[in-house]
Amino acid sequence: MTTSQETAKIDPRRARRRRRLRLVLLLPFLGLLALFLLEQVVSFLCPYPLSALDRFGQSQKIVSADGQLLRLLPTAKGERLIRLRYEDCGPWLEKALIAGEDRKFWTHSGVDFPAIFRAAVLNLRRGRVVSGASTLTMQLVRIVEPRPRTFWSKLVEVFRARQIERCLDKKTLMEHYLSLVPIGGNLRGFEAASWTWFGKRAKDLTPREAATLVAMLPAPSRRAPDNAPAELIRARNEILDRMQRCGYLRPDEASAAQRKALGTRRRLFAFLAPHASDWRLARARRAFESGPLLETGIRIDLQRRIEKIVRSYRSTTVDGLAVLVLDLATAEPVAMLGSRDWRQTQLNTCLCRRSAASTLKPFLYALALSQGVARRDGLLLDAPLEFADYEPGNQSEDYVGLLQSGEALRSSRNLPAIRLLQSVGVTAFRDLLYRLGLPVGDRDLHLDLALGSLSVSPLELGRAWCRFGSAELPEALELGARDRVLAMLRELSPDPAVLPAGRVAWKTGTSTNRRDAWTVGMTREHVVVVWLGNLQGRGSPELVGMLAAAPLFARIAAILP
Repeated sequence: MTTSQETAKIDPRRARRRRRLRLVLLLPFLGLLALFLLEQVVSFLCPYPLSALDRFGQSQKIVSADGQLLRLLPTAKGERLIRLRYEDCGPWLEKALIAGEDRKFWTHSGVDFPAIFRAAVLNLRRGRVVSGASTLTMQLVRIVEPRPRTFWSKLVEVFRARQIERCLDKKTLMEHYLSLVPIGGNLRGFEAASWTWFGKRAKDLTPREAATLVAMLPAPSRRAPDNAPAELIRARNEILDRMQRCGYLRPDEASAAQRKALGTRRRLFAFLAPHASDWRLARARRAFESGPLLETGIRIDLQRRIEKIVRSYRSTTVDGLAVLVLDLATAEPVAMLGSRDWRQTQLNTCLCRRSAASTLKPFLYALALSQGVARRDGLLLDAPLEFADYEPGNQSEDYVGLLQSGEALRSSRNLPAIRLLQSVGVTAFRDLLYRLGLPVGDRDLHLDLALGSLSVSPLELGRAWCRFGSAELPEALELGARDRVLAMLRELSPDPAVLPAGRVAWKTGTSTNRRDAWTVGMTREHVVVVWLGNLQGRGSPELVGMLAAAPLFARIAAILP
């Protein structure tokens, strides 16, 4: 047989072997292609439910004027959850998380297949689960869609992780993980955990603190700092070692951090300016505000100083107190106390209406000056008046005859005020009070309106004074008349020992039977309202505006700019 004939006989066998080899080599590719196509079909039929990422909601935050947390409200599930933007996670939290949980997070497509293979081999060798291979994306899927820890569940996690990676970019995935991961108890997310254990925002964490929080992840309740500190320190130090191996820390930095104690203690969430926070929350609910951030104008440094001043006030017969400081330009509270101690009295007396007494007289005098029925240096008569069914008198129960307008206003003489109201008319004064935002209602008002028979809350009164002090006055008032009245009220000080004359335009008020003591006044930037009284409405000998409220008012006005 010739060589050509032998080759002809061998070639078919070699050809078949080559075909079989090519088929064997092609099968994995075909299998992967089939899996890819199957994945695409299933993804089309069962798209990832991105809305599930919002199912935990988030806590509403009430913050001060400078963004300081006043109160953090629980979610509908009773958890404390503060959504964390990637830009606000700080330089160390992300690095600790990457080093400790998923070094290839930024490069894999949701699943680290080599890590899964290594973990499977190691677990088979040991005969038990000693290593996992869940990426941060797979963990996020498990957080949002919890399932029993089975092989089938792991396959679903792999599928869902690849799905969500195609829907969201890496930074967004990181944001969701940082915000939603449970950190023990009712804490969800690193921002809430950072406030609880270190009293600071996540962006301000040090490498040691960030590693501590990441070290809690596998078992946050069991590894809580106040439950198993030794175990947590061991896990934290392992995270610091990994951060060093990743190049995030120098060896000396990692070593120094490992030698330090945990530095944690469980802190209560901020509960500052409680009456102001309650008021802001109630206003949000009435307006159906559901956003995560409720802003206030509260200046927490000023609030704390006023709280300290109020704590020093003592009275054995008076149980009600309201202190309110408003920004003159915006009429928004910058400090609010509805009682001496919120824990004892949650009632916010800044919102409770009581007799306004003489605190409305400056508005009446300004109206009279605007109409020309009174002059700044003119004289007013303080003498008895009699009506058919009404016989008004002064609080001091005496009469001084003729006196200057400024003296009549500052000393709250009732009879000159009634004569002014007769001249300007009850209807005109009522209209002015309405335009200043006071609750005149639709009932009949009479001459006793000059004496403060109208009931107002400290907040309503304070905002009326803000409008009175603003550049945009009601049409009935002239700017010059308003300024003359304020000048009258600046001539004396409520307490020269703490507040020089001329710093504040102020007016006291004492209601009938001494049920309410008021002092309200205006600085260049603020309006201050102080009210003292008994919650049940009973009178007290000490409830005189000049004696009870004015000294407290002076101490508060003295600390304002």
